[in-house]
Amino acid sequence: MGGKQDRQRMLRQLVRDHTISNQEELSALMKQRGFNVAQATLSRDIREMRIYKAHDEAGYFYRLPSPDAEIRQTTGLRQVDSIISLEFSGSLAVIRTRPGHANMIASILDGMKSKEIMGTLAGDDTILLVLREGHPHSEIEQFLDGIFPGVKDKCISK
Repeated sequence: MGGKQDRQRMLRQLVRDHTISNQEELSALMKQRGFNVAQATLSRDIREMRIYKAHDEAGYFYRLPSPDAEIRQTTGLRQVDSIISLEFSGSLAVIRTRPGHANMIASILDGMKSKEIMGTLAGDDTILLVLREGHPHSEIEQFLDGIFPGVKDKCISK
């Protein structure tokens, strides 16, 4: 049923309207709606659409990027090129960016309304992230990498 656009439209609707924790659940829901999708195709769609896994008290689940992130993706702006480093200290994290890029990155993060990040404070080239308790740094890295692929590689280890 349908082509790539129809399939991705249905995928977007399912992720928006359901709590889906893995590709098997997603594949079953797609099949119920007439889309018999191979696992490789589903993985490719998830990557292309920048769908990422978030975490709450019940576990991990798929989430759509914010509308702003989708717009930036189509215009070719790559925020990870703006990020120089990521470093953690307790319930805080600092992202260093290229000069003038911090507000853009902080705005994206604030727009995500994540369970992991309470808020941001941005200067010209530095962002302070206030992290919610109960989320390990590795989880924050994974969340950020879902929004800005490659940011995990910029994490400064202690």
